[in-house]
Amino acid sequence: MSAVAHISDYKTGKFYRDEFRGDISWNGYEHNVLLRNDGRAANGTLVFNDVAMATGADDIRDARGLAIADFDNDGDLDIVTNNNPGDSGRSELARAMLLRNNVGERHNWLAVELEGTESNRDGVGALVTVETNGEIQTRQVTAGSSFASQHSARLYFGIGEQTQVAALVVRWPSGRVERFERIENNPIGARQLLRIKEGTGIAALSLPAQ
Repeated sequence: MSAVAHISDYKTGKFYRDEFRGDISWNGYEHNVLLRNDGRAANGTLVFNDVAMATGADDIRDARGLAIADFDNDGDLDIVTNNNPGDSGRSELARAMLLRNNVGERHNWLAVELEGTESNRDGVGALVTVETNGEIQTRQVTAGSSFASQHSARLYFGIGEQTQVAALVVRWPSGRVERFERIENNPIGARQLLRIKEGTGIAALSLPAQ
């Protein structure tokens, strides 16, 4: 099939019909994939499995950008994709698609928001490390995450069955390093939002209502 012919077929919507899903792969119109981290294999290598079809994420629209945030404030991360209609002439193909996560909130989590004073106000570039039961997780506040997309500046840490964390460390762009092990003489508990202002302190809050 010539390039002109297949572009024409896209304009008619032919390749968006169910009977063509997965039949032919065209550049820019492949099914989306969603890779789940299933831990390490016996040889120590990380194992990722595609769960897109099982979760409904295997959309054939031309997804160009992706952002991750807790859109419904339930403690887990959801996904939104920006889609490009190309030359199909179909504006509905450009609509963003939200994939809502209704599984992750079964496990414990910790959310962190930063406010810089010496550093930039949003804390872009800051590294946050959470220590739990001998395990360490690190997240970074970034600006610009994918094409025409931006992840939430609120950082999330999944801590499984742990009900508290041993310590939280913030490495600010200014060079300041702050370590927190307690909040008002209490352990840092799970399932809460921690708001940290550079050089000022830490406060525990509840997530905003959904």
